[in-house]
Amino acid sequence: MHPALKLLTGLAATVVLARGASLLQGQLMMAELGQAAAAAMQAQGVVDGSISFRQPSGLVARVARLSGTADDATRAAVIGQVKRHPGIADATWSPR
Repeated sequence: MHPALKLLTGLAATVVLARGASLLQGQLMMAELGQAAAAAMQAQGVVDGSISFRQPSGLVARVARLSGTADDATRAAVIGQVKRHPGIADATWSPR
């Protein structure tokens, strides 16, 4: 087998394995971090909140995208509490 073909085959296999692992670990990470964000929303009285850890590209990120009916003070309190959780890099509130 030609060395360049071996290199391309190895690269393709690495990409496929990394993407698969990312999808699996991403689902587990989203579940764990989502529980923490949901607890913060419930503690502040947000009953219709939703949480997403997906980027617009569809990939998983450690940024909590929150939404729901809440005033500015409640939103700030939830975001502050969520951002303090280990594993969550940032949090933003989006209108519905």
